Amino acid sequence: MSKKETKYYLIPLTVFVLTGISFAQGDAYLRLTDYGAGVIRLAVPVFSLRYDNYGAAWDSVAVNLAGVLRDDLNFSPFLDVVDSALYPQRGIEETREIEPFSWANIGVQAIILTEFDTDGKEIGLDIVVWSITGSSKIYSHKYKCDVVQGRRLVHRISDDIHKLLTGEEGVAQTQIAFVSTRVYGMKEIYICDYDGYAPRRITNSRSLVFSPDWSPGGDKITYTSYKNGNPDLYMFDIYKERETVLAKHPGLNLTASWSPDDRYVVYVREINGNAELSLLDVRTGEETRLTYTPYSIESSPCFSPTGREIAFTSDRSGTPQIYIMDVMGANVRRLTFEGSYNDGADWSPRGDKICYTSRVSTGFDIAVIDLAHGKPIYLTSVANNENPNWSPDGYHIVFASNRTGRYQLYTMNWDGSDVRRITNIGANSAPAWSPRYRWSFD
Repeated sequence: MSKKETKYYLIPLTVFVLTGISFAQGDAYLRLTDYGAGVIRLAVPVFSLRYDNYGAAWDSVAVNLAGVLRDDLNFSPFLDVVDSALYPQRGIEETREIEPFSWANIGVQAIILTEFDTDGKEIGLDIVVWSITGSSKIYSHKYKCDVVQGRRLVHRISDDIHKLLTGEEGVAQTQIAFVSTRVYGMKEIYICDYDGYAPRRITNSRSLVFSPDWSPGGDKITYTSYKNGNPDLYMFDIYKERETVLAKHPGLNLTASWSPDDRYVVYVREINGNAELSLLDVRTGEETRLTYTPYSIESSPCFSPTGREIAFTSDRSGTPQIYIMDVMGANVRRLTFEGSYNDGADWSPRGDKICYTSRVSTGFDIAVIDLAHGKPIYLTSVANNENPNWSPDGYHIVFASNRTGRYQLYTMNWDGSDVRRITNIGANSAPAWSPRYRWSFD
C-alpha cells in the first residue's frame, strides 16, 4: 500500500481546505485536505546560513539537521516530504523569494524554511512555515539549544510542525527501550531515540534481561532480570538512574505491563508451580491475584488504554491464544481464533486494535486485530517477526525481525507499510515505545 493510500484509509472522513487559520495567541496551522487523499505534501529545503563563514564542519551540521527534519516529518503517515530533486527553486532564504505556482505544480502545499546560526556553543534554528495554497506565513518560531542537543531540538521542531499541520501529536520526541547484545554479547536494556539514534545502556545485569515496559509517565522502565539467580521484576528510574526490585517471589516474575494511571503493573507470577497473572500496586506493594488456572499457563499481559481491561495469553484452549478480561480478572473472553499460536498482545493507544505475534507456516508474523470485527490482518511475511509494540499515537508499530539474519528492530505503519530498520549492532529484540516527551531547551 502506498503512503498516499495509507493516509486516506486512516482519515477517510477528514475533508478540509488547506489554509491558515488563526487561533488565540497568534497560533496558526494547516488542516488536513482532501488533496492527495489526506496527505499534506511538504518541501523542506536545505537550511540557509545566517552567515557564510561558519566553516565546513558547521555547514555539515546544518545539512545533517535538515536531513533529520525531513526524516522526522516523512515518518508521519499524514505528511509526505517531496523529493528535493523535484524542487523548482534552490537556495530560498526568504519567503518573498517563493514562487507559489512553481511549487503548486509539483503538489507542494507548504514549505518549511529554516535559518541556521551558531556561536560554537549554541545552535539557533529560525523556522518559518509558508502555505503555498494560502500564500501566507502560518507559523514562525526561533529555537535555540546547546550544540550537543541539535538533533533533539530538531525532533522538538518536527513535533511542533506536525501538530501545526495535522492537529495530531507527533512521535519524534519519543524513545524506544529494547534488549540488545551489542556489548560483550550480554543481554542488557538500552534506550534509543524513535529512529534508532543515540542508544544508551541502562542496565548492567550481566545476566539474562528481557521484557522492558515504560511507565505512562515515561520516567520508569520495568523488566525482568536473572542478576540474582531468580527471574525477578525490577524497575529503573530514568532520571534518578536507580534500580529497585518490584517483585522477587520464588519462581517466575515476568512481563510487566503498566496501568494507564501509572500506579499498577500486571505481571506473570509463579504460584504453586504455575504461571498466573497478578496485579501489583507499585506504591504500596499490595498484590491481587487475577487468575486461578492450575491447568494452563497465563502470560504476556497488557493493559487497555482505559485501564479497565487486560489482554493476555493463555493456553487454556490447548494452544496459546489471546484473551481479554476485566481488570480484576472477571469476564474472560477469547480474542484470537485464527492460528495455533498467538502471543504478545499490545493494545493500541487508540483502543481499537491489538497487535500480536502469530505463528504461521513459515514462522512468526505480526498481526493486528480490529476489536470491532475480530478479523486479523497480517502485516509481515518475511522471516520471523515478533514483539510488536505500538507508538503512542497508535499509527506505528516497532517490532523485532531476523529477516537479515540476526534479530534487529524495525518500525512500520499500522498497516504494514513504510518499514524502516532502526538498529544494526548486535542482536536486538523486545522493543517498547515510550510515551511522548516535551523536551525543554531553556
